[in-house]
Amino acid sequence: MSKLNRFLKRHLSEIRTIKIIVASMLGLMVLIDIVLVTLEGKDYPTFSLVVKTLRHRLIWFTFLYGGLMAKIFYTRKVGVKKKEVTGLVVFFSIVLLLFGIGRHLETAPNLLLQVLLLLIGGIVAYSVWPQYQENK
Repeated sequence: MSKLNRFLKRHLSEIRTIKIIVASMLGLMVLIDIVLVTLEGKDYPTFSLVVKTLRHRLIWFTFLYGGLMAKIFYTRKVGVKKKEVTGLVVFFSIVLLLFGIGRHLETAPNLLLQVLLLLIGGIVAYSVWPQYQENK
């Protein structure tokens, strides 16, 4: 338990930043959803309706979201100056593959599979898409 407390104390400012970003995104989505509900008569779908009806086609987005969150908040820095294009190509190739698979799915994947896709997206982005920096 003391290791967890030390970790939390060391990363307190990052945790606050993450909380602010997540709360802002949630607030913005709620506001946009309220606006879309008021425009319901004009056939604008809300976020919840889009996610509910197209969940099987959005498996690529779940993977992408997990990868981008890992890239933003848990960047792995490598000391060799290289281009990041190879990791970017690998990551987005998987996103494209999941997009193709999602187009052919008939039913939505269960919640466990979606959480697994989110975590795998983060792991893949962390391992194949590092932030390269110049050696000093």
